[in-house]
Amino acid sequence: MKKIAILLCIATGLISCGNKKDEINLPITRTFDCDVLVIGGGPAGLSAAICSARKGVKTILAERNGCLGGMATSGMVAPLMSSTTPDGKTMIIRGFFEEFVDSMIAANGAIHPLKSEIGSLTAYRDKGHHGLTTFDYECFKKTAEDLCKQAGVELLYHLLFVKADTEDNKVTAAYFATKAGIWKITAKTYIDCTGDGDVAESAGVPYIYGDGNGDIQASSLFFTVRNVNKAAMDAHNEECKKNNDFEGQFYMREILAAREAGEFPIWRQKIALFENLDGTYTVNMAQNDSVNGLDPKQITDAEITGREQAAIIVKFLRKYVKGCENCELGSTAEQLGVRETRRIEGEYTVTAEDAKNSVKYPDPIFCCANSMDIHRKGRVEYVARNTNEPYYVPYRALLPKKIDNMLVAGRCASAERPVMAAIRVIPPCFAMGQAAGTAAAMAVKNGVSPKKIDSNELVSTLKADGVYLP
Repeated sequence: MKKIAILLCIATGLISCGNKKDEINLPITRTFDCDVLVIGGGPAGLSAAICSARKGVKTILAERNGCLGGMATSGMVAPLMSSTTPDGKTMIIRGFFEEFVDSMIAANGAIHPLKSEIGSLTAYRDKGHHGLTTFDYECFKKTAEDLCKQAGVELLYHLLFVKADTEDNKVTAAYFATKAGIWKITAKTYIDCTGDGDVAESAGVPYIYGDGNGDIQASSLFFTVRNVNKAAMDAHNEECKKNNDFEGQFYMREILAAREAGEFPIWRQKIALFENLDGTYTVNMAQNDSVNGLDPKQITDAEITGREQAAIIVKFLRKYVKGCENCELGSTAEQLGVRETRRIEGEYTVTAEDAKNSVKYPDPIFCCANSMDIHRKGRVEYVARNTNEPYYVPYRALLPKKIDNMLVAGRCASAERPVMAAIRVIPPCFAMGQAAGTAAAMAVKNGVSPKKIDSNELVSTLKADGVYLP
């Protein structure tokens, strides 16, 4: 039976290191073959897989967790950030994302972004929070699986990617650690939707980590609280707005007082509670700085710290925030919210100047208007734009250098740091996934590399499939 050498320790219980060569050989216990292999089942990955399979090519979606959705489900990131123009009046991230949202709405599991109102659903924030999509976590999981089944996607859960084989600038196989040993999957085209660019890195694609000098954005652990008095929170918010009391609106003075009293050892400066469909509230306040999202030990420590912070924050809410006097911790996310790790070097890198000035490309795959915000300790830095027009992402940003039969979609695409800070959020990831899956299917059908497909045909296909490209 064929064997592979794995030059790393894998924290799955399957593999342990310690021999003299720091190397072990394990048998391949099962093999699969397909046209398109999508690795990572978050928003980008599920979109890529479904859109690929719908074009008639055999598609496998390999996911490390036991559900789809990534940060939207395992990470409990809610609501979905804006898919509209800044004023919330025009939906501009459409296509498969809009179809997905409409499917959740049909199951009573979401509110359409054009019907989202500033208030409890948006944590009472206005700037950058028009056009949010409030949704139910379980509805998201089931909608994703239903659409995969309908499209004919073969789902494989509990697969942890460990290595890619390459030859002549092509990936020839991907290997995964499982409870049943090492599984090998071969494909004609591979799509890296891991968020961290794991497959691209293993294949030798050059990349940038963080800001390129070691700095990395903060990570968050989301959680929910229940037993919140919405009427009291609404009344407090309206009173503060009437008095132009911005600091009071977000309990900034109370946070400072609690911090001085040792009751709030977290750097966040404002409360952030988003109402959910079931009356619970998602809280985005627990945060860790300088966590290397590629290091399992650091991720572990951050998740433990995040849950410790959640307990502290609940105590703060009960003591200081009107309407939260009787709130209780609901649940914490299973997965740390990592904002930044690797960004691949692609055939084109979307620059901050491109986004600032709404530069047009010959191969646009979607447009958006999400704010460019860098999360640092104690503050969030916003990068101002020079126009009010949407900005675009070209197909070439999904094409990694050095490897010909791979695409990437999601947080590891090719963009400068400020741009990725905007397009890493969930609706743009859906859009990148749709483009990657559609392009991969075109490449397979035409017998060419994704770099050789007709980009004009791709753009026309995306438009026909509902993508908004004015």
